[in-house]
Amino acid sequence: MKALQDIEWLDPLVEPSVNPELESWIKKHAASDYPHSPYLGECPWMLRADVYLDESYIHITDIAGLIYLTVSRDNSCRFCYGAVRFLMRLQGMSESEIERLERDVDTAAIEPRIALALDFARRVSRSNPAPGDTDKQALRDAGYNDTGIKEIAFQAADVIFHNRMSTLLALPLGFSEVLNDKGMFAALREQFGRLILQIATPGKPERLTGDLKAGPYANVVVALDGIAQARILRTIIDEAWASPNLPARTKALIFAVIARGLGSGATEEEAYRLLALEGLGANRVDAILAHLSAPELDEIESPILSYVRETIWYQAPIAQRRGRELRTRLTNGQFLETVGIAALANMVCRLELVLDMA
Repeated sequence: MKALQDIEWLDPLVEPSVNPELESWIKKHAASDYPHSPYLGECPWMLRADVYLDESYIHITDIAGLIYLTVSRDNSCRFCYGAVRFLMRLQGMSESEIERLERDVDTAAIEPRIALALDFARRVSRSNPAPGDTDKQALRDAGYNDTGIKEIAFQAADVIFHNRMSTLLALPLGFSEVLNDKGMFAALREQFGRLILQIATPGKPERLTGDLKAGPYANVVVALDGIAQARILRTIIDEAWASPNLPARTKALIFAVIARGLGSGATEEEAYRLLALEGLGANRVDAILAHLSAPELDEIESPILSYVRETIWYQAPIAQRRGRELRTRLTNGQFLETVGIAALANMVCRLELVLDMA
């Protein structure tokens, strides 16, 4: 898609930093290498989230890639768009076949059942407004069960997480070079064989154990019960909260700002609960959210909160330039974690808006 390829994309906003322990973990647990891993070396949970999110779905294995392609295009994420096209090539599709598939999506010349799922995923991403009960009923009428609807919503949210992480960090674009180098492409196709097989193999139903039904934002996790992604989201949130680059208070404030912007009431309420544990009462949080500043905020929290509000909806080059400004006030690890928590908050809040919350 030439228009997307022409979108301005800055140089990476963080410096690469090799983390031997993380690289060793990837080799042990991942189906493939992650070329962007040096850029996430100071915030390991973000890269481990990439690995966890490779888990297969139960019902939407046939359209998960299409959702990724469609939402990445919608969010103007050149990195993710290039990555999913690259993976499609590894799976054996030619460039002309991918272009024809994109035309079919654009012109609705695809199976109505699939078109309905892709539109639902777009609306999860845009959340303006989020899809509601009528939209979910339309998916049921088209043959998707409630588990399949959870999977469509989570795949869209997965892309939301990756789009923001990749775009806000301006991760380097290298997929076109690989596709044009026949020797490198052939080697990577062999290397990625395990990952391709994993994607093609449907996952299995999972029920959450009791210990996984507690913790920050547990209501969203529990609403996903029945699919492996519930366990994955629990793990990602817990690892993000345990990461030392930003205090728990700053993370909860980021969630509160994004929840307020999206109208995610349950997620905002949970952020208030977490902030009360950090010594911030409701009145003080109200004032912070109204002004994105307050005497009790430290020197980095106010600019962080102003920045993350803009991650709810964004234009890639503007967001990257704003990130470059913020980056001058933070360490590498602080900026990475700011982007990661903002991406995670956008994911969780949009899931809340579409899932059936208890």
